[in-house]
Amino acid sequence: MDILSFVNSKDIRDYLQEIDYKCDSMQAAWLVYQSTYKTYEEKHEAWNWIIENMPDCEMPKRRFSIARPSLHEYLKELMEYRDRYKNRIKKGKYPKPCKKMTDEEWDLYEDAFESRWFCFPTPFKEGDIVYDCHDKPHNHNCVCRGTFVLKGITNTEEDVKSRAHQGDISDMNAWGWYSDYDGIIYSEVMHNYMDLVRFTGELKGQERIQLALSNYIKGEISIELLLQSQRTLMMRDYGENGTVNWYTDEGLKLAGIADLPELTKKQKKKNRKKRKKIVKEMYGKV
Repeated sequence: MDILSFVNSKDIRDYLQEIDYKCDSMQAAWLVYQSTYKTYEEKHEAWNWIIENMPDCEMPKRRFSIARPSLHEYLKELMEYRDRYKNRIKKGKYPKPCKKMTDEEWDLYEDAFESRWFCFPTPFKEGDIVYDCHDKPHNHNCVCRGTFVLKGITNTEEDVKSRAHQGDISDMNAWGWYSDYDGIIYSEVMHNYMDLVRFTGELKGQERIQLALSNYIKGEISIELLLQSQRTLMMRDYGENGTVNWYTDEGLKLAGIADLPELTKKQKKKNRKKRKKIVKEMYGKV
């Protein structure tokens, strides 16, 4: 069985298959667990295959998960638990947790896999424009949505040292620079990095600043051109109406864009004429 087919991201799945990556038993079981595109039956078939074909191992205690002597036995219990709620789970309505659940029940509910951190290689590098495969690339209406310029992924040797025994699934992060509809750039973290795919389409409107930022990080353009690109994009669409509201007052002062002097009537009139000329050149009308 091809366990790597359970990886959600096509880019990561293809890369792992290309390098002939070999999962250990825990990694394989987790990949099946986190898959969002495989059916209920396919997941159970894969877990049974792991029990029959891959070595058993212990499941050490984690912050939200109890210690278990056997992964194989846990998977059997998990499948029995899921079978009790099969109809609900297949409809995407997992049973709701309750305060009376035992540690063992919590483990079966979600904690055993949610409480663990895994390291997988990926094909991405700093400066790539990526997005979550479960999201729409042009969706920037909320924080951490849509495309972003990759800075890093928590799958380095240092991460293995610091997270392998203490981290959980929420620590399987990628981070970088997102942009909102106004062209404002901000740094944020997404979870989980195994859902990343490379963006290959065309960036639109203000999100085109990500193209400039990506090329700057890769050393293709200068800092001057990066700053000019943002200014050009924001002025093209917004002119004086663009509002910087993401940063603190101290940050705005350090950037030189706080307490700006008010434009004179003459300057405003000149700017209006300039904008009309630009619009006419771009669209053929005012």
